[in-house]
Amino acid sequence: MSDGPVDIAVDIPADGAPEEGLHPEERAAALDTLHVLRILRKAGGSLLVQGSLHGQLLRLEWAQEKERVLKMLLVTLLGFSCLICAMLVLGALALLLSWDTPYRIHVLVALAAMYFGTTWYCWWQFQRLSAASAQAFAATRAELEADLEMLRNSL
Repeated sequence: MSDGPVDIAVDIPADGAPEEGLHPEERAAALDTLHVLRILRKAGGSLLVQGSLHGQLLRLEWAQEKERVLKMLLVTLLGFSCLICAMLVLGALALLLSWDTPYRIHVLVALAAMYFGTTWYCWWQFQRLSAASAQAFAATRAELEADLEMLRNSL
């Protein structure tokens, strides 16, 4: 139906102000749109570089978080295995309390104390590692907040 491409041109004066015949709301919207387009045109390359840097930082923090969660899993597995061993030793200790050999009881009490000590150490490590979850991606969040504040100040 049309003969060819239609060129739509907007005449903008050299000072960047829109035409005088527009309503005040239309004039404000045109000014805002033009201002945003100029900022994006000037900062396009910088925004891409900044986005790339944020991606690299996010990838690094993701690797650190994965390592922390893996350590938590290993410490938990060790803690549960020590807990199971401690329960088995306590069961054996209850059976051996009726025997008349004094050395067996001392050895089993020492083994049970060792397993409980190891279980406590694993629980302490797990608590320490899980407390670090609040710091996950802290650098990325701080950089994004700084960039948003810089953008707010420049607009």
